[in-house]
Amino acid sequence: QAMRMNSTSSFEGLKHQSCVNFLAGDESIKIVPMFTHDKSIELLSVPKLGPFTALTPISVPLWLAIQLKQKSLCRIPTPHWMEVESLQRILLYEKSQDRFSRELPFRYMEISRSLLSSSAAGGGELEEEDSIRILLQDISSIRMDKIRRNLHTLSVESLGTTDILPVIDVTGIGSLELATIAPFCTTAFDHHLMLSRKDDVKNNIKDTSGKEDGENGNNENNLFDGDAQPVD
Repeated sequence: QAMRMNSTSSFEGLKHQSCVNFLAGDESIKIVPMFTHDKSIELLSVPKLGPFTALTPISVPLWLAIQLKQKSLCRIPTPHWMEVESLQRILLYEKSQDRFSRELPFRYMEISRSLLSSSAAGGGELEEEDSIRILLQDISSIRMDKIRRNLHTLSVESLGTTDILPVIDVTGIGSLELATIAPFCTTAFDHHLMLSRKDDVKNNIKDTSGKEDGENGNNENNLFDGDAQPVD
Protein backbone atom coordinates (compact mmCIF):
# COMPACT_ATOMS: atom_id res chain seq x y z
CA GLN A 1 0.00 0.00 0.00
CA ALA A 2 2.87 2.38 0.84
CA MET A 3 4.58 1.61 -2.46
CA ARG A 4 1.32 2.23 -4.29
CA MET A 5 0.90 5.54 -2.50
CA ASN A 6 4.44 6.64 -3.35
CA SER A 7 4.09 5.73 -7.01
CA THR A 8 0.74 7.51 -7.18
CA SER A 9 2.23 10.62 -5.57
CA SER A 10 5.14 10.55 -8.02
CA PHE A 11 2.75 10.27 -10.95
CA GLU A 12 0.62 13.12 -9.63
CA GLY A 13 3.78 15.18 -9.16
CA LEU A 14 4.77 14.63 -12.78
CA LYS A 15 1.30 15.69 -13.93
CA HIS A 16 1.50 18.84 -11.84
CA GLN A 17 4.96 19.68 -13.17
CA SER A 18 3.93 19.10 -16.79
CA CYS A 19 0.94 21.37 -16.24
CA VAL A 20 2.95 24.22 -14.71
CA ASN A 21 5.56 23.96 -17.47
CA PHE A 22 2.79 24.38 -20.02
CA LEU A 23 1.22 27.31 -18.16
CA ALA A 24 4.59 29.06 -17.93
CA GLY A 25 4.51 29.53 -21.69
CA ASP A 26 2.00 32.35 -21.23
CA GLU A 27 4.23 34.30 -18.85
CA SER A 28 5.14 37.74 -20.20
CA ILE A 29 8.77 38.34 -21.19
CA LYS A 30 10.42 41.37 -22.75
CA ILE A 31 12.13 41.00 -26.14
CA VAL A 32 13.90 43.27 -28.61
CA PRO A 33 12.50 42.44 -32.07
CA MET A 34 14.74 42.48 -35.12
CA PHE A 35 11.85 43.14 -37.47
CA THR A 36 9.01 45.58 -38.01
CA HIS A 37 5.38 44.56 -38.30
CA ASP A 38 2.88 47.39 -38.53
CA LYS A 39 -0.21 45.38 -37.62
CA SER A 40 -1.21 43.88 -34.30
CA ILE A 41 -1.67 40.12 -33.98
CA GLU A 42 -4.25 38.27 -31.92
CA LEU A 43 -3.41 35.27 -29.74
CA LEU A 44 -5.56 33.12 -27.47
CA SER A 45 -3.67 34.31 -24.40
CA VAL A 46 -3.22 37.91 -25.59
CA PRO A 47 -6.13 39.65 -27.34
CA LYS A 48 -3.88 42.21 -29.00
CA LEU A 49 -0.11 42.07 -29.44
CA GLY A 50 1.99 44.54 -31.35
CA PRO A 51 2.67 46.28 -33.61
CA PHE A 52 6.36 45.38 -33.63
CA THR A 53 9.10 47.90 -34.30
CA ALA A 54 12.69 46.84 -34.84
CA LEU A 55 14.94 47.40 -31.80
CA THR A 56 12.00 48.63 -29.70
CA PRO A 57 11.41 46.43 -26.61
CA ILE A 58 8.01 44.80 -26.28
CA SER A 59 6.53 42.19 -23.94
CA VAL A 60 5.30 38.92 -25.44
CA PRO A 61 4.39 35.46 -24.10
CA LEU A 62 7.40 33.30 -23.25
CA TRP A 63 6.57 30.68 -25.88
CA LEU A 64 6.49 33.32 -28.61
CA ALA A 65 9.75 34.85 -27.40
CA ILE A 66 11.49 31.47 -27.64
CA GLN A 67 10.07 30.85 -31.12
CA LEU A 68 11.21 34.26 -32.40
CA LYS A 69 14.60 33.78 -30.78
CA GLN A 70 15.08 30.44 -32.53
CA LYS A 71 14.37 32.13 -35.86
CA SER A 72 16.83 34.96 -35.04
CA LEU A 73 13.95 37.45 -35.11
CA CYS A 74 14.55 38.87 -31.63
CA ARG A 75 16.91 39.16 -28.70
CA ILE A 76 15.83 38.33 -25.15
CA PRO A 77 17.48 40.64 -22.62
CA THR A 78 18.19 39.14 -19.21
CA PRO A 79 15.24 39.89 -16.89
CA HIS A 80 16.18 42.08 -13.95
CA TRP A 81 15.53 39.33 -11.40
CA MET A 82 17.85 36.98 -13.36
CA GLU A 83 20.82 39.33 -13.30
CA VAL A 84 23.77 38.10 -11.24
CA GLU A 85 23.57 40.96 -8.75
CA SER A 86 19.87 40.32 -8.12
CA LEU A 87 20.35 36.57 -7.73
CA GLN A 88 23.22 37.10 -5.28
CA ARG A 89 20.99 39.32 -3.16
CA ILE A 90 18.16 36.78 -3.31
CA LEU A 91 20.55 33.97 -2.35
CA LEU A 92 21.68 35.87 0.75
CA TYR A 93 18.07 36.45 1.74
CA GLU A 94 17.17 32.78 1.29
CA LYS A 95 20.12 31.74 3.44
CA SER A 96 19.35 34.15 6.27
CA GLN A 97 15.53 34.08 6.38
CA ASP A 98 12.95 31.38 7.03
CA ARG A 99 10.57 32.89 4.49
CA PHE A 100 10.87 32.88 0.70
CA SER A 101 12.10 35.89 -1.22
CA ARG A 102 9.37 37.80 -3.04
CA GLU A 103 11.75 39.10 -5.69
CA LEU A 104 11.39 35.95 -7.76
CA PRO A 105 8.34 35.57 -10.01
CA PHE A 106 5.92 32.72 -9.29
CA ARG A 107 7.20 30.72 -12.29
CA TYR A 108 10.85 31.66 -11.94
CA MET A 109 12.12 28.10 -12.42
CA GLU A 110 10.27 27.47 -15.67
CA ILE A 111 11.16 30.89 -17.10
CA SER A 112 14.83 30.62 -16.20
CA ARG A 113 15.11 27.09 -17.60
CA SER A 114 13.56 28.15 -20.89
CA LEU A 115 15.81 31.21 -21.20
CA LEU A 116 18.95 29.31 -20.26
CA SER A 117 18.17 26.51 -22.71
CA SER A 118 17.44 29.04 -25.45
CA SER A 119 20.65 30.92 -24.69
CA ALA A 120 22.74 27.75 -24.76
CA ALA A 121 21.21 26.72 -28.08
CA GLY A 122 21.85 30.17 -29.50
CA GLY A 123 25.50 30.41 -28.54
CA GLY A 124 25.20 31.93 -25.07
CA GLU A 125 23.24 35.14 -25.47
CA LEU A 126 22.68 35.64 -21.74
CA GLU A 127 25.47 37.52 -20.01
CA GLU A 128 27.24 35.51 -17.27
CA GLU A 129 25.16 32.48 -18.15
CA ASP A 130 27.20 30.05 -16.03
CA SER A 131 27.00 32.27 -12.95
CA ILE A 132 23.24 32.65 -13.39
CA ARG A 133 22.79 28.89 -13.67
CA ILE A 134 24.83 28.19 -10.52
CA LEU A 135 23.07 30.87 -8.49
CA LEU A 136 19.65 29.60 -9.53
CA GLN A 137 20.62 26.06 -8.56
CA ASP A 138 21.82 27.24 -5.14
CA ILE A 139 18.65 29.26 -4.58
CA SER A 140 16.45 26.33 -5.59
CA SER A 141 18.31 23.92 -3.28
CA ILE A 142 18.00 26.23 -0.27
CA ARG A 143 14.30 26.83 -0.89
CA MET A 144 13.60 23.08 -1.20
CA ASP A 145 15.47 22.50 2.09
CA LYS A 146 13.17 25.03 3.74
CA ILE A 147 10.14 23.24 2.36
CA ARG A 148 11.40 19.85 3.62
CA ARG A 149 12.07 21.25 7.10
CA ASN A 150 8.63 22.84 7.26
CA LEU A 151 6.93 19.64 6.10
CA HIS A 152 8.91 17.62 8.65
CA THR A 153 7.89 20.00 11.44
CA LEU A 154 4.27 19.85 10.31
CA SER A 155 4.38 16.06 10.15
CA VAL A 156 5.88 15.67 13.64
CA GLU A 157 3.80 18.29 15.43
CA SER A 158 0.40 18.15 13.73
CA LEU A 159 -0.24 15.39 11.18
CA GLY A 160 0.06 12.63 13.80
CA THR A 161 -2.73 14.15 15.89
CA THR A 162 -6.37 15.03 15.39
CA ASP A 163 -5.78 18.68 16.27
CA ILE A 164 -6.72 21.42 13.84
CA LEU A 165 -3.87 21.95 11.39
CA PRO A 166 -2.01 25.26 11.60
CA VAL A 167 -2.06 27.79 8.77
CA ILE A 168 0.84 27.18 6.37
CA ASP A 169 2.42 30.32 4.95
CA VAL A 170 3.59 29.65 1.38
CA THR A 171 3.98 33.29 0.38
CA GLY A 172 6.73 33.57 -2.23
CA ILE A 173 6.83 29.86 -3.10
CA GLY A 174 7.35 28.99 -6.77
CA SER A 175 4.93 27.07 -8.96
CA LEU A 176 7.23 24.09 -9.52
CA GLU A 177 8.10 24.00 -5.82
CA LEU A 178 4.40 23.97 -5.03
CA ALA A 179 3.79 21.24 -7.61
CA THR A 180 6.54 19.13 -6.04
CA ILE A 181 4.94 19.07 -2.59
CA ALA A 182 1.29 19.15 -3.66
CA PRO A 183 0.82 15.34 -3.95
CA PHE A 184 2.36 14.70 -0.52
CA CYS A 185 0.37 17.47 1.15
CA THR A 186 -2.88 16.33 -0.45
CA THR A 187 -2.38 12.74 0.72
CA ALA A 188 -1.25 13.78 4.20
CA PHE A 189 -4.18 16.17 4.69
CA ASP A 190 -6.64 13.53 3.45
CA HIS A 191 -5.27 11.05 6.02
CA HIS A 192 -5.43 13.68 8.75
CA LEU A 193 -9.06 14.43 7.86
CA MET A 194 -9.88 10.72 7.97
CA LEU A 195 -8.30 10.39 11.43
CA SER A 196 -10.14 13.48 12.67
CA ARG A 197 -13.49 12.12 11.47
CA LYS A 198 -12.84 8.77 13.17
CA ASP A 199 -12.04 10.60 16.40
CA ASP A 200 -15.26 12.64 16.11
CA VAL A 201 -17.28 9.45 15.64
CA LYS A 202 -15.72 7.90 18.76
CA ASN A 203 -16.45 11.01 20.81
CA ASN A 204 -20.06 11.05 19.60
CA ILE A 205 -20.48 7.40 20.58
CA LYS A 206 -19.07 8.10 24.05
CA ASP A 207 -21.32 11.13 24.50
CA THR A 208 -24.39 9.15 23.43
CA SER A 209 -23.65 6.22 25.76
CA GLY A 210 -22.97 8.62 28.62
CA LYS A 211 -26.33 10.31 28.17
CA GLU A 212 -28.14 6.97 28.09
CA ASP A 213 -26.42 5.86 31.33
CA GLY A 214 -27.38 9.11 33.00
CA GLU A 215 -31.02 8.78 32.00
CA ASN A 216 -31.18 5.20 33.26
CA GLY A 217 -29.62 6.26 36.53
CA ASN A 218 -32.18 9.02 36.97
CA ASN A 219 -35.04 6.61 36.40
CA GLU A 220 -33.70 4.25 39.07
CA ASN A 221 -33.29 7.08 41.56
CA ASN A 222 -36.92 8.16 41.01
CA LEU A 223 -38.11 4.80 42.41
CA PHE A 224 -36.56 5.54 45.78
CA ASP A 225 -37.15 9.27 46.22
CA GLY A 226 -39.31 10.65 48.95
CA ASP A 227 -42.43 10.89 46.83
CA ALA A 228 -42.36 7.29 45.73
CA GLN A 229 -44.99 5.04 47.29
CA PRO A 230 -44.00 1.56 48.47
CA VAL A 231 -45.51 -1.27 46.59
CA ASP A 232 -47.74 -3.57 48.63
